[in-house]
Amino acid sequence: MNPRIPPSLLALALAGCAGDDPNTATAGPDGLAPDWRLVDVNPNSATHEQPRGPSDYAGSVSGWYFAHAT
Repeated sequence: MNPRIPPSLLALALAGCAGDDPNTATAGPDGLAPDWRLVDVNPNSATHEQPRGPSDYAGSVSGWYFAHAT
């Protein structure tokens, strides 16, 4: 089975990536992401309750996802 993404959905997703949104993070003048620290709250993680941030993964490709639940 080869799932296909409808062109209209793809266009909508790409349109959301454009613009001058002030909430969009950008790299600094050196091309690196700003460094920040958050405490790892995942009890199954090897780094549980330790501060983690982008500098911990220097030289590696990483992606960051911030979820919010109430």
